[in-house]
Amino acid sequence: MIDSNLVIIKMGGSVVTFKDEPLMPNMEGIEGIAKVLVELRKNFRIILVHGGGSFGHYWSVKYDMHTKPLPYSDEGIAVVHESMIKLNHIIIEKFIKLHLRPYTVLPSSFMYKGQGDVNKIKELAEMGAGNDLIPVTFGDVIYTTENNFSILSGDTIMSLLGTTLHPRYCIFTTNVDGLYGNLDNKDLVPKIYLNNSGEIIATETEANSKIESSSSSYDVTGGMKRKISEAISIAISGCQVHLISGFRPERILDIVNNRDYVGTCISLKSTSQLAR
Repeated sequence: MIDSNLVIIKMGGSVVTFKDEPLMPNMEGIEGIAKVLVELRKNFRIILVHGGGSFGHYWSVKYDMHTKPLPYSDEGIAVVHESMIKLNHIIIEKFIKLHLRPYTVLPSSFMYKGQGDVNKIKELAEMGAGNDLIPVTFGDVIYTTENNFSILSGDTIMSLLGTTLHPRYCIFTTNVDGLYGNLDNKDLVPKIYLNNSGEIIATETEANSKIESSSSSYDVTGGMKRKISEAISIAISGCQVHLISGFRPERILDIVNNRDYVGTCISLKSTSQLAR
């Protein structure tokens, strides 16, 4: 059953940091989304996920954690984890200054042996019930099994939360407007409809044979391709997934208020009439 009062939002690493400038937060991007959350919180419970951008990704590349097989170096694990905590702290401080009430939840607290702990994930939804707290988690390097660690991307966390909690909306904010049939022509695909197997069965444009995306040299978790894969998993579970530009955060309010917006909505065909 869909939780009609819950919205899960991913603040992309390309929005909260300058991805090609190591360890550089984008305060304007963070503040823009925070101001929208102030309005959104009046009518919805929110869970927030943020990516690593030029914090986690930068160090992952530096320690070859994106290419080397397990196990990762101990120093790399320590540095990547600490860098993500630093970025989270920057975001949390900005939120508090703007009168939001964020509550950081380490991803390791709801993961067990590399898998999502359903009961712990459900606790995230309970945290924001009856108060103004917004649970905030993030992509990180986590312990799995047999003394191994693994990078857990924010996009994968979105899939874990979306398929477990069944929110009204899952919204990914990125540095582009959505999914493109052709990047050169900026041929945006506003709606994608899936069958229960996750196959695309219809779009609003003719350009559905190939979806392209942009990426950065620091984006070791797969960029837009990873988002598409995780978004399809969420949509199959019955939740609408929206991809929008994080630099136009007012589109979040357009989505929840059923207004037209620039972006991409991915949904099951049976629920497509709810897309806007």
